[in-house]
Amino acid sequence: MPVCMYNILKRFHEKTKHGAGKLVQEAAMEEESYLELVIEVLKDKIAGIHRKMEGNEKDIESMHDYFWENYNEFDEYGYELFDNTNAVKARLKEQGEYVRECRLCEKMLYSPYFGRVDFCYEGEEEPEVYYIGIANLSKGRSENPYVFDWRAPVSGLFYDYDKGPGEFCAPAGILTGEITKKKQYKIKNGKLIYVLENEMNIDDEILQQALSEHADAKLKSIVTTIQKEQNSIIRDSTHRILAVSGCAGSGKTSVALHRIAYLLYHNRKNLTAAQVLILSPNSIFADYISRILPELGEENICEMTFDDFAYRKLRQYGEAEDRYDEIEKMLHKEETNYSQKQAAYKQTKAYMEELNGFVLTLEWEIVNFTDFHYKKMEMKEQEIADFFYNKMADVPILSRMEKIGEYLIDVTETLANKDMEQEERQEVIDRFNAMYETRNLLELYNRFLSESGREPIDTGECDRKDGLSNAKGKGSHSVKIRYEDVYPLLYLQYALFELPRGREVKHLIIDEMQDYSYLQYVLLEKMFHCPMTILGDKVQTMAEHYQDVTEFLPKIFGKDVYTLYLNKSYRSTSEITAYANRLAGVENTQGIVRHGEEPYTVSAKSQKEMYAILAEDLKSRKEYDTLAVLCLDAGRAKAAYNALQMENKDLDLHLLSGDSMKFSGGISVMPFYLAKGLEFDGVFVPDLQDYVSPLHRQALYINVTRALHVLRLYQVE
Repeated sequence: MPVCMYNILKRFHEKTKHGAGKLVQEAAMEEESYLELVIEVLKDKIAGIHRKMEGNEKDIESMHDYFWENYNEFDEYGYELFDNTNAVKARLKEQGEYVRECRLCEKMLYSPYFGRVDFCYEGEEEPEVYYIGIANLSKGRSENPYVFDWRAPVSGLFYDYDKGPGEFCAPAGILTGEITKKKQYKIKNGKLIYVLENEMNIDDEILQQALSEHADAKLKSIVTTIQKEQNSIIRDSTHRILAVSGCAGSGKTSVALHRIAYLLYHNRKNLTAAQVLILSPNSIFADYISRILPELGEENICEMTFDDFAYRKLRQYGEAEDRYDEIEKMLHKEETNYSQKQAAYKQTKAYMEELNGFVLTLEWEIVNFTDFHYKKMEMKEQEIADFFYNKMADVPILSRMEKIGEYLIDVTETLANKDMEQEERQEVIDRFNAMYETRNLLELYNRFLSESGREPIDTGECDRKDGLSNAKGKGSHSVKIRYEDVYPLLYLQYALFELPRGREVKHLIIDEMQDYSYLQYVLLEKMFHCPMTILGDKVQTMAEHYQDVTEFLPKIFGKDVYTLYLNKSYRSTSEITAYANRLAGVENTQGIVRHGEEPYTVSAKSQKEMYAILAEDLKSRKEYDTLAVLCLDAGRAKAAYNALQMENKDLDLHLLSGDSMKFSGGISVMPFYLAKGLEFDGVFVPDLQDYVSPLHRQALYINVTRALHVLRLYQVE
């Protein structure tokens, strides 16, 4: 049993023995009785859901039987088929909702609630009692809940106030009163472990008990330990663009996901999980956070990296590098002839303005107007130019001729009072597009690079029409788009083409905001016109120098940006937090006082000796579920994995790379940049002697801030 949990139970039993012992015992009996009542209500509810599901299954089976028995007799227009199909779909959807509701109730059987707040409304004499859990629980829709959802307005009292005056915003307005009692519960397997009143000043102890637990292969819900400053972010519904700047371990990602759960709860009619998108650092991180929303009774939201999005948009032109290719080049710039200064400039406002200037010159250079003739359709050169420069001036340049063609097609169809064949329509569009010198995005970007004195992208012999390689000789030449050019190329695509709209996104989460450039944020503003939650920590940048994006976000998104700060870390022990703060020169980060082992550095005389010591240390940490060996780059990670396997084949090792999709327990071996956002019971950093440059020090800071309980570093003298 953790020490802090022992202290909590000890204090509870002491209060039972002394003073108001009888009253406390009676209160405990009342709590036991209420828990039994709630458990019975849950069991009845689950049984009722099962009955509904059984009835639904019979109805669906009957519909299928009816369909096959009467299929040949359905009306010729398909109305009966349409009605039957829709009826089955509706029942299947209903069945899915029953399954989700049943799973949530079964989860609540394990722990129906975790908090209670007694609130005496202004003007009333007796307080109302509210139990707080992960979901509402009542016998019927019109009956008062036995348990209130943590996202309900009244539940904010539990997170935001101590005993005394309080208020919350209900649909009827702001309701005021006094909190007369607050309790916190530990319920496991439907059994009451302890119940503690807030006047015992145990907030920090309960939080510490949660923080002392071992890390898991999935990020955990923090619904039972949400802090006041975190709750203000979760429940914020007034700001369209919310930027959260928080230190390592402040719970930024957890808060963002709980915020989505809150927004889904309060906007059922206008927001679904499918309309929420999170831009995450990598697929490993996406898998790591995948448990939180289902734990809270919501469906998982869509996830992708911004690099994935760019790759899909540009794949017809070649293979785009990703951020991790760039970092590897930065780490090995002497070997790869990489210019970090040039790459960084291509993500700036100044470079974007150069591209804008290039687009303006293209407007007058890229089109050769000629008279248009196709069958009985005609359009004079001067009229086409007038449409291009005046009537279609708001349309991106390389989509204007298509719009002119569509206009002429509409006129022709109206006069003829009939639609054109699809082949003829396409022929008209192709003939108008043929007036462009080229519509190949990669060719145009290379023209810009050449005219501005920069090195073009190597395209081999590239087909002018679609940008796909067509090299002669053995095999085909695959165009490799340098990462530094990926987003300028994507920006140029948005500037030159009218792109089809993708699926509707009604809320966007951007994680690790410090790793996005000015140009990337401009693109995000162009692509998404929805509320956003943007979060990160400038100190955890994967570059040599800090970048505070909150300084330029208002210049891109306007006055809608509202910034909040989280300066308290809940992840690491005090000793690890102090080590990390010294490493980064950070002074304003606070930490929960939770002591553990001091981080220390082990010196070895050779690589082999270093890995032998590391393997032994890993073997001795069997009490922990998740350990990580974090390295400077992918090559060193692979070497560490091989060396540790040679030292001890029984170690549960997992080598993670940029292509990895899953995060599991055991010992993860990976480069530092894949560990962003993750946390481990213990972190082990080999080859400390190689961390010499500013970028290396940033990597080391990211490594050490992943550790909850244990931090070890190893170097070869």
